[in-house]
Amino acid sequence: MSDATWDALIIGAGAAGLFCAGIAGQRGLRVLVLDHSEKVAEKVRISGGGRANFTNRELDTLAPHKHFISANPNFCRSALSRYTPADFTALVQRHGIAFHEKHKGQLFCDRSAEDLIDMLLRECETGGVQRWQPCGVKAVRMAGDGTYELDTDRGSVRSRSIVVATGGLSIPKIGATDFGYRIARQFGLRVVEPRPAL
Repeated sequence: MSDATWDALIIGAGAAGLFCAGIAGQRGLRVLVLDHSEKVAEKVRISGGGRANFTNRELDTLAPHKHFISANPNFCRSALSRYTPADFTALVQRHGIAFHEKHKGQLFCDRSAEDLIDMLLRECETGGVQRWQPCGVKAVRMAGDGTYELDTDRGSVRSRSIVVATGGLSIPKIGATDFGYRIARQFGLRVVEPRPAL
């Protein structure tokens, strides 16, 4: 068992997991990212034909729900009003990544999706984030003191909070699994039946 209790354990080293880890680390939290894959951000690497379609400039930040198909279309409103496409674009610019606009506000890296992945890793490094890869998570449970305990391929770890950023089932051949859905069900969260979408 690891002697340290982390402030946050983030399961998943994709775009969401790395972005979350970088922000949390830069806010002074002790963060550990766990992922069963050797590589990070595989979906980013292949998105946009290898150039990462990283945001859409034409998203209406006052009414983002107009383009979000769900039983609860307002679900995305809070997140997209607190961190807008312009905020992310500014981060990309701070890292000196050249990009261009294609169709209807879609922004792509000029060179490669690797530039975006490197940016996410630098943000994590700036925040002192630790990563264990490859490292599968075997079990997640709530301890009596309100912390979370995870059994992993590298032993047990404990944290005050966990973030499950494992993505969906879209591309199993690059490592997508149903892990996140299983954890949600384990903790009594209602899971909407997954359907293909972009």
